[in-house]
Amino acid sequence: MNDNGRVDLIVTDLGGTLVKTDEAIMAAVELGIPEGYADPVYDVFGTSIWEYIHAYLPEGHKHRTNDCHKRFWTLFPYDVLDQITPFAGVEEALHDLKRRGVRLAVLSGLRLEAIETILSTLSFRDWDAVRSSMLYSAAAGDSRAIGIGALVKEFGVAPDRTIYIGDTDHDVRQAQKAGVLSAAVQTGGQAVKYLHKIEAQNPHYLLDSFAGLRQVV
Repeated sequence: MNDNGRVDLIVTDLGGTLVKTDEAIMAAVELGIPEGYADPVYDVFGTSIWEYIHAYLPEGHKHRTNDCHKRFWTLFPYDVLDQITPFAGVEEALHDLKRRGVRLAVLSGLRLEAIETILSTLSFRDWDAVRSSMLYSAAAGDSRAIGIGALVKEFGVAPDRTIYIGDTDHDVRQAQKAGVLSAAVQTGGQAVKYLHKIEAQNPHYLLDSFAGLRQVV
């Protein structure tokens, strides 16, 4: 961070970072899978929805993974919105950061409509930008890094005055590829089980939660 400690832009992931979505994701998976199937395979959670569904389906039914995966995205987040809640201190932190003149943007891998639907569960509304990384074509899964770079350019801020915060090792790598400061929270489903992967990426900040940004910005 610059000597004066000033941060001009915070770009944040959504699920696992601002809001708790684990139960909603599991519920949407289960809604899309016929009754009588195997119990949920929670060990897979935190990898990908497709893999979670594939592991959930019993032998003889795994060929239905693609269909069930497609069904999931018609249910999530709309049919399970009541199970999506902000993590403690998130809304207060957002209001405080905004009052201090920090620009705030959301960048998530969900469709824009889904992002806006989830954000409706927050009392905070004063976003400077809400973006889906699906808007950016990139090889090797680097659409998040391109999206971060686009926001830095859009707001005319310096990369070393920009923080990207997420909850996975992938988020940290994307921040590093974009040339901005990286922060990771330990609130997401993956962080609970794979914290060592996040630590191995050496993020600038490893926080208990999003609210911790107020102490480092």
